[in-house]
Amino acid sequence: MEDKELFSMVLGDGEEVLKTYRPRKFRAFFTQIITWLLLLVLIGICCAGMLIDKESGSVSGVIVIASIFVVLAALSLILTAMWCKKTVYAITNKRVLIRTGRIGVDYKSLDFSMLGAITVNVTWVDKLLHKNTGLIAFGSMSSPLTNQGVAKFAFAYIENPYEVYKDVKAIIDTNKKEN
Repeated sequence: MEDKELFSMVLGDGEEVLKTYRPRKFRAFFTQIITWLLLLVLIGICCAGMLIDKESGSVSGVIVIASIFVVLAALSLILTAMWCKKTVYAITNKRVLIRTGRIGVDYKSLDFSMLGAITVNVTWVDKLLHKNTGLIAFGSMSSPLTNQGVAKFAFAYIENPYEVYKDVKAIIDTNKKEN
């Protein structure tokens, strides 16, 4: 199924999907892996001395904690894979649409008439990876952008964020005038 067809059930009369985008999987997985590695180091530093039974020299507590950690990390990566598979961003001639989910599928939309701001955020991680990814956030009166550009309506881990921003802005400007 083509990405544009994934939005057919939420399109209004006379509405058509003009462009679709998908998050870059590498960037999504990188974030999860780094988070879990940092958590592992933090747990190791804080708890290493306490986990080993000093009298018997047993490391059973370490094995239990490590097992739980591995299961949670694996579950996190599986959920990230599910999110990547279902997430598609779209621009129609009337609004911004976000299709996402892990188990089910959820849709969010923001009409162009409500749109107040668009920001591009390329973090130090995006720059460090040299994968040309970033976040495009959309703000409105009901869902304003924060100082960091974080919003309810955002295209996360988008490849070529500045080019996508220009495309999205041009589509919005053109269609705001027509509607």
